[in-house]
Amino acid sequence: GVAVPGAVMAEMVTPWQALCNSLHNVTPANAADLEKEIVASLPKLEPRQATELVVKSHAADPLRNASLLDELTRALVVPIPRFRSSDLTRLAEAFCSWTLSISSAGDDNRVRLSEAVKNYFNGLYAEVSLRLMDMALGDLARVAQVFATVGVGGTKLFASIARASGARMDRFTPGELVTLVTAFEKEGCFQTALYEGLARCLKANVRDVTPKDILRAMVSLASCGIRDEGLALAIGDHLPKTAIAGGAFTMEESVTLAWTFCVLDLHHDELFRAVFAKMEDSPLQESQTLCQLYEIHLTLSKFHGTSYKDYELDDETVQSLRTHYRKNYVKVKPARSSERLHADIADALQQVVDASVATAYSTSLGPMVDIAAVASKSRRSSSSSMPVVAIDIDGPHSLIRSMDPLENSAVAGPATRVRGEVGFRRRLLQKCGMTMVVFSEDKWRGLDGSR
Repeated sequence: GVAVPGAVMAEMVTPWQALCNSLHNVTPANAADLEKEIVASLPKLEPRQATELVVKSHAADPLRNASLLDELTRALVVPIPRFRSSDLTRLAEAFCSWTLSISSAGDDNRVRLSEAVKNYFNGLYAEVSLRLMDMALGDLARVAQVFATVGVGGTKLFASIARASGARMDRFTPGELVTLVTAFEKEGCFQTALYEGLARCLKANVRDVTPKDILRAMVSLASCGIRDEGLALAIGDHLPKTAIAGGAFTMEESVTLAWTFCVLDLHHDELFRAVFAKMEDSPLQESQTLCQLYEIHLTLSKFHGTSYKDYELDDETVQSLRTHYRKNYVKVKPARSSERLHADIADALQQVVDASVATAYSTSLGPMVDIAAVASKSRRSSSSSMPVVAIDIDGPHSLIRSMDPLENSAVAGPATRVRGEVGFRRRLLQKCGMTMVVFSEDKWRGLDGSR
């Protein structure tokens, strides 16, 4: 062959390629000039080239700033319809990750978006809504994650995604389904058919799914209380010797998996034994995982005491875990309107019971209840008294919204179900002998003056 001189090769490199190549050597000194060049070049590029340029810009630390992000989203919001769905998905992920790296969450735990970024994602939402049935399933799952993260689209979009995914459920790979379902969890909604489809898919492919995806899936299933005994059996038969004892899971991940079994009222003795055996060589450090371990202990001791005796935690460890739990466990904080309603109910209860009434009450076992009437005079969370009666009020802090069309058409307003971990802790307290009353905020508000 004929050798091509270096000078000729240099002439063959297009301006776009040269710009992309320069992004490998960005420094604070040349970052400002490169930013101007990037913004100026965008209108001249084909969608595929623009996508690649944005992704490479995001990968360059000196360029990852709010100013350039705003410039890029302003330049690309109008031509959104020209981009292929696969390119839009890559752009969405890049802009989402970019935003997370420079922003902090607001009071509602949603990421704060600048006006330019918000306009881009709103434009993306409008375009994606038209393409849902035509998008590749992997792209559909990934873009759902983005929208849940940035808080654009809301339940209207996820209802549409649920319909689009339901029509093609059997064509998702396990990893795609896990990504999609975790997006629904993040958005605070669920669809029963989607979650049950995930459980079936995992059950049939448990040996081919990565342990990390199995854990992500179980956390999502636990969040809305979708239980599958066949899936629990498949996981319990497979993971103790591979992911838990074999090291694919960290100690914290092993405990979280066992905790999801407890939340879903599932049991596999071999799995729990493997987790407790692993703890002998791998002590726990994370605060949340220590709280989960305490709840696992309560579950096993109250519901599976006979088998648990062989590997039960000693009394000193249990006491230490209980102390840690009561100091560090934080129940999801209700909105201010819900807190006011809880106070109203507590005032009404105080008028009819000869007991001290407290809100956000920490029981002697650890888990909190919304309102408690306590025979002792102590209203503090450190009280060791068992409430005469405990009240939990279902509201946005304890409910997850359903995207099931049949449920939504059968009731006035959106259908909901109790979050899995909320129902789990109520089940624990009742098993320990506590009398609990549960009703909804809407029911209380619907009562007349004779409450």
